[in-house]
Amino acid sequence: MANSKLQAFWNHPAGPKTILACSGLIWARYGTVITPKNWNLASVNFGMSLTALFQLSRKIQHDLSAKTQEADAEEE
Repeated sequence: MANSKLQAFWNHPAGPKTILACSGLIWARYGTVITPKNWNLASVNFGMSLTALFQLSRKIQHDLSAKTQEADAEEE
């Protein structure tokens, strides 16, 4: 039961993947605004946000392809 709740939370559209992407962009911006500029902080968080956005795009593509396959199956 706990596994299904955890999986539902992880795969939720506003779950941790989205939060990681937003958090990474916020901290990357912060790393370039502060004095002295912290390029290590900015680059690591920018990489984290790119990874999270890539994972989100994969999930969206999967969800769209699943809907298309369901619609095709219903037509047959």
